[in-house]
Amino acid sequence: MPNPTMRAIAGAPNAASLRAAATALVVIDFQQEYFAGHLPIPDGLAALAQARRLVEFADRHGMQVFHVQHVGAAAGPLFAEDGPQVAFHPDMLPAKRHHVVRKTTASSFASTDLHAQLQARGVKTLILCGLMTHMCISTAARDARPLGYQVLVAGDACATRDIDAWDGSSVVGHAELHRAALTEITDSFGEVLRTSRILELDVQ
Repeated sequence: MPNPTMRAIAGAPNAASLRAAATALVVIDFQQEYFAGHLPIPDGLAALAQARRLVEFADRHGMQVFHVQHVGAAAGPLFAEDGPQVAFHPDMLPAKRHHVVRKTTASSFASTDLHAQLQARGVKTLILCGLMTHMCISTAARDARPLGYQVLVAGDACATRDIDAWDGSSVVGHAELHRAALTEITDSFGEVLRTSRILELDVQ
């Protein structure tokens, strides 16, 4: 028996094309904490490689690119503002034409002026990628949709980690958590596509 998403039931359209001037790529938290810190992500480098393809795509078409950087308290346990793990991964450094937004919350919107910057540039569609799928990617999609954005998530340009289950019974594996988080997004908040599919979209 089929189990369609709420977006499918509501007849939400899938992306067929992108308007470059109204589209922004939001690259979230490709930072050293996830590669050399306390939160290692097994598929982090694979996701980063796909995200680099998206950055090249956005740059080629003149789309806005925003790099979001999570910043924790100085001397704190995660993303310490004065520590090495807050830095962007060396293979995902913002270019001169890119914008950097620093956040202190899981949301890319709640503790930043990202929405105001996007609105000032006439952005209507967001392409999201980054770390972690179940946390900052999911939250960005949830927050962006009620603000009126069309949301596309590059599923293979995101990744997450293994986490102990809430009831202590087992570990929720990163692949399972990643798949569930993307499914949750596509049910209501946005369209999830592979990077290769996004790169095939017609750009106007």
